[in-house]
Amino acid sequence: MGHYIGLFFSNGVVIGSIYALVALGFNVIYSTTGIINFAQGEFVMIGALTSAWCHVALKLPMPYAIGLGILVAALIGLLSYLIALRPAKGASPVTYIILTIALSIVAKSTASFIWGTDPYTLPKLMDGSVKIGAGQVDAHSLLVIPVAGICMLLLVVFFKFTRFGMNMRACAENSEGARLCGISVDTASAMSFALSAALAAVGGVMITPIMSMQFDGGTMIGIKGFSAAILGGLGNPIGCVLGGLIIGVLEQFICFFSSGYKDILALAIVVVLLLIRPRGILSR
Repeated sequence: MGHYIGLFFSNGVVIGSIYALVALGFNVIYSTTGIINFAQGEFVMIGALTSAWCHVALKLPMPYAIGLGILVAALIGLLSYLIALRPAKGASPVTYIILTIALSIVAKSTASFIWGTDPYTLPKLMDGSVKIGAGQVDAHSLLVIPVAGICMLLLVVFFKFTRFGMNMRACAENSEGARLCGISVDTASAMSFALSAALAAVGGVMITPIMSMQFDGGTMIGIKGFSAAILGGLGNPIGCVLGGLIIGVLEQFICFFSSGYKDILALAIVVVLLLIRPRGILSR
């Protein structure tokens, strides 16, 4: 039993790392603009399908295909803000929610038109497997953990040591004060969408060799990422990472009893935890 627990735990950390990346994307946008972007899961899908299509149809080597996938997702994230959200500046939170849900629907419809409804996959970035407890975990799955860790580290460096990152932090603290200091809130907001889309695309690229991806495959990942952000405490990046890992591990343990209930039960446990701590587990 102990061997299986170790295996489920490692699988949970792998999938939880993906949720943590998506949750961080939610957090970046919310902290800078106050908007909850319900199209975040579609950035996962766009990054994954663009990379897969570039590799399969255009025969590009994997590094170029992945780079293009992340770049396209970041560009679409940027355009989403400029075209759909910036014109609604000053609108109510409900209006922003409706706009991001509309963006999600448009993204899925466009993706099904371009790539069809069949699932795509990518080759694994590492072959082989590693023995953990009584089972084997493939090396690509374990690669997800350091990749997610590097993304989080780069995010910390970006916010602490770059001008764009410091401008975004200033907008998150006080947008009006940042504006008076000559910081462009519009530019910081646009950057937050591009950055969060790039983070989601990295998650999509890493998860596609494990689970494959199709036009609506990002929706559930987006919901799990949002749940992770809420569970850890929206506005708290460490909480987002912790929330992602908790949901990932919970899912895998629930799979031990029945894989059919993993989505429902994992989210139900999140709801129960939020009833105890409504602002997230790391809130004060």
